[in-house]
Amino acid sequence: MRLLVVEDDYFLAEQLTSEILESGNSIVGPFADVRAAILCAEPVDAAILDVKVGEDTSFGIADALRSAEIPFLFVTGYDPHLVPPRFRDTRIYHKPSHAAVMLADLCAQRRRQRPAQVPESYEAIVGAMLAQARLRMPDTDSAERLVAAVLTEAIEACAGEPPCDEPRLWLFRLLEQELRLRWRLHLH
Repeated sequence: MRLLVVEDDYFLAEQLTSEILESGNSIVGPFADVRAAILCAEPVDAAILDVKVGEDTSFGIADALRSAEIPFLFVTGYDPHLVPPRFRDTRIYHKPSHAAVMLADLCAQRRRQRPAQVPESYEAIVGAMLAQARLRMPDTDSAERLVAAVLTEAIEACAGEPPCDEPRLWLFRLLEQELRLRWRLHLH
């Protein structure tokens, strides 16, 4: 898995990163700043989020991840009751926690999210693209412009028929390409 790690304690971030890499997974981050994590331009499969990051919280990132159906969990040294009720079903680990336990939890979340292979609707794919774009662009308007550009390109490229059996993979590849090549065009 590619894991987004948001942790502002340097030593805990280093320990977590080391354990995750030793387990054969890869890291995006670690980020000690919520804004930097939001602006991250890399796709992720799951996330480990420190609840309190400096003077900020990671709840905005968690909202975007949930919207994109990307599994995540929280770690905190504070009282877990500080986590808003909307995250009542989210696992909360106390610092310090070992990566192996959290990775097992994230893998289980991913398995639960993928029951029978039912074809995904285009509406769901576009929703997931918007959620991913919101994670990686500085504001909602630029994220929407980015996705609109990708969809326009996709429609022109395929004339209604996706070039493969996996439209989600194809559209997300186009989204990644647009982010790499022209993300600045969508800022204003």
